Amino acid sequence: MKRDAMNHEPNMHDDAPDGPESAELPMRGTQSVRRALDLLRHVAQGGEKGAKIADLVRESGLDRATAYRLMTCLVEEQFVDRDEKKIYRLGPEAVLLGSLMPRLEPMLRRLVPVMKRIARISGDTVFLMMRQGDHVQCAHREEGSSLVKVLTTHVGQRRLLGMGTGGAAVTGLIPPEELVEAYRRHEAEYAAAEFSLEELQSTADAARAQGYSLTYDAVEVGVAGIGMAFKIGTNGMGAISLGTLTARFGKERQCQLRDLFRNELEGAGLLDSPAIAQNK
Repeated sequence: MKRDAMNHEPNMHDDAPDGPESAELPMRGTQSVRRALDLLRHVAQGGEKGAKIADLVRESGLDRATAYRLMTCLVEEQFVDRDEKKIYRLGPEAVLLGSLMPRLEPMLRRLVPVMKRIARISGDTVFLMMRQGDHVQCAHREEGSSLVKVLTTHVGQRRLLGMGTGGAAVTGLIPPEELVEAYRRHEAEYAAAEFSLEELQSTADAARAQGYSLTYDAVEVGVAGIGMAFKIGTNGMGAISLGTLTARFGKERQCQLRDLFRNELEGAGLLDSPAIAQNK
């Protein structure tokens, strides 16, 4: 049964695009679903602040007409709410689904002890990065005992695939053609960060070959990191990464941290993917 969301949504069409581009265009197959879900993710990232249609167009890379059509559908189905100031936020259906879905707690219960041990042994900051579409998001962070702490990423923060140590590690699990598609969808954002498609591809190639990622000055000058990715279920992906000072990241320590990561993740039963090489 269709919901009467138009009464719930005041002035629904006053930010609709003008001109011929606003004509309805057929969108079939999975592409439309992916686009709608991507928009829903961007709305969720806005939190209480919400997002305007211009924000969603910029972040998604969609044209205004397409973004507006998809947002209208999400509003009508009550997955998104739109207020009188034209701000979009998560709607009741999205909140309800979220309340029914399994939480990250089981994964965190499994990984937090691993992260705590790595942080205690290394003295450095350890991050859990989970893949979310074309991004990775920080789900947890453990700080080590080092006097100089690397806190380049906070819980909830997202980065594009390949950017940052955890995101670099995850690219090693992603098929090359899928990475190219992700880059094309966010080409403007990658370009703004001076991150080329060739760099993304070489990052993924290195992660596949080594079974882990090494980064230098990726997020902040003077900061280096190591990350190791793993699969979760059929399609889920995540990575544990560590941030440290470049001055403390010589070859010997890289090897020590690599072995520490591998032993801990193997102990947690997470390194069963063939993409995780056993290079010494």
